[in-house]
Amino acid sequence: MRSVLIVEDHQAVREALAETFFGWGYSVTAAGTIEDAAVEAGRGIFGLALTDVDLGGVACVEWIRSLVVSHPEMALIVMSGRYRAKDIFADGFEPGSRRRYLKKPFLLSQLQAVVAELELR
Repeated sequence: MRSVLIVEDHQAVREALAETFFGWGYSVTAAGTIEDAAVEAGRGIFGLALTDVDLGGVACVEWIRSLVVSHPEMALIVMSGRYRAKDIFADGFEPGSRRRYLKKPFLLSQLQAVVAELELR
């Protein structure tokens, strides 16, 4: 899982996350819109996607749901300061799945712990 797709519309946050994952040894692809993210997801195989939810309302939630269906092998971390996990997936983010939710703001140590947990699956 050493490749990550980061989807975040705030440039400074996107760049900070990209630098963090690069420092952790990941190959990083970053996108600022759902459209760009969809193109990148179609181009490559990513072990992990880290995406904000608040990129365009319902369209982003639908894109995240479609990403799970089209790339079931990919781990997914969804982050949001506004949405709750159950707002995105009715079944939530069950412990045995390869999906996780982080409420913004979060510490990099929290992100690192979630990534480490997903790498063990």
